[in-house]
Amino acid sequence: MKPRSPVSSHPHWSKAAVASAILGPVGFFTLWLGVGLFLAAAGAVCGHVAQHWISHRRPRVRGRGLAGFGLATSYLTLFFFPLFLGALAVAYPTWQRMQTSQWEKMTVESENRASQLFVACEAYARANGDRYPREWGDLAGRFVPRHELNRLLRSPYPGGGEEAFEIVPHERPVLPQISDSVIVIQELAPSEVSRVAVVHADGNVSFILNPNRP
Repeated sequence: MKPRSPVSSHPHWSKAAVASAILGPVGFFTLWLGVGLFLAAAGAVCGHVAQHWISHRRPRVRGRGLAGFGLATSYLTLFFFPLFLGALAVAYPTWQRMQTSQWEKMTVESENRASQLFVACEAYARANGDRYPREWGDLAGRFVPRHELNRLLRSPYPGGGEEAFEIVPHERPVLPQISDSVIVIQELAPSEVSRVAVVHADGNVSFILNPNRP
C-alpha cells in the first residue's frame, strides 16, 4: 500500500481575507471617485466570508487579522460616504460661486482695459488727422506710458496672451447712425472664455461670442 502524504502543518492564507485587506483601504482612498463605495462594499463582504471560513474550516486558515483590518477600513469608508456627499453638496456650490465671481472680476477688468485703450486711440486720432493707430506701439509714450500700455494689452484671463486686444481697421469719421455697430477694438481671449469684449466707434463696450471658442 502506498503511504499517504503527510498533511502540511502550515495553514494557508484566506484569499477572501487578503482581498478584504486590499479592497478596504483602496475603497477608502478612492471614495472621492465614487468607485470607492463599491470597493468598500466588496471588501466588507470578503471580510465576513473570510472570518466565517477561518472560524469553521479545517485544517485551519490564516488571515483573521487581515479580515478584521479589511472590515474596519471597509465600514469606515461606508460610514464616511454620506458625510463625504454632504460635504460635497455644501462645498461644490461655494466653489462654483467663487469660480463665477473670479470670472466676473476678469470680465470687468477686460471691459475696463478695452475702454482705456479706446480712449488712448481716440486721443491719437485727434492728434493725427482723424486716423487710428496702425499698431499699439504707436500709442506708447505720448498717449500711454509704455508700461501702462503693456498692462492694458495683457489678457486678464489665465492662458491669455501679452497682446490680448486688436485694432479693427475702419474708415473715419464713422457716421453717428452706425457708430454703435462699428467695432474698432476687439479682445483676443483663450477658447475657454465664452464672450470677448469689443469697443464700438461710439465708445461703448459690449460682449460678443468668442470666435476662438470651438
